[in-house]
Amino acid sequence: MPLDKNASMAKTGVQVDKSERIIESVRLEEQTGGKMIIITNVVRVTASALLALHLFALAPCSHAGDSSGTVAYGTKVKVSASGPLHYPDFELTYMGKRRVTPPQYPRGWWIHDFKVRSKSGQQTVSWAAGTGDIGPTRFKVSGVDFQIELSHSDKLGPLREDEMVVSSIKVVP
Repeated sequence: MPLDKNASMAKTGVQVDKSERIIESVRLEEQTGGKMIIITNVVRVTASALLALHLFALAPCSHAGDSSGTVAYGTKVKVSASGPLHYPDFELTYMGKRRVTPPQYPRGWWIHDFKVRSKSGQQTVSWAAGTGDIGPTRFKVSGVDFQIELSHSDKLGPLREDEMVVSSIKVVP
């Protein structure tokens, strides 16, 4: 007798969703006493596999630095005012965002400000999508070119609102 998979899983306290395709391959059979046999190990293995996949997918965002706390160029990191990010050539601090509303464009836009501190000095770098193309903001530290990307990375694709990528770039003369 075929059983309603959602009803049988509700009895065990496990919800079935589309991501748990492995459960579909398991046949639920009816025992002679009218009780069902549900293979819970499959559910546990599936849940563990999904959790591991989720953790590995977030690893580049939360562990973009090495053991010394230095963040690698070209990796996604969280934008936060909690403290500076230490890159190999400089220290980058998110100073926050501010709204700019010029008379010619009453809708305005957001500008994100960063403080860049290195051995050669300190500078403020601002990134904004403005009213046009969303692209990186370039800056120099000790003669080397870098860029900050928010919203979208040319190499890594779309970025969340709380993510950014800082890359070292080679300028072609």
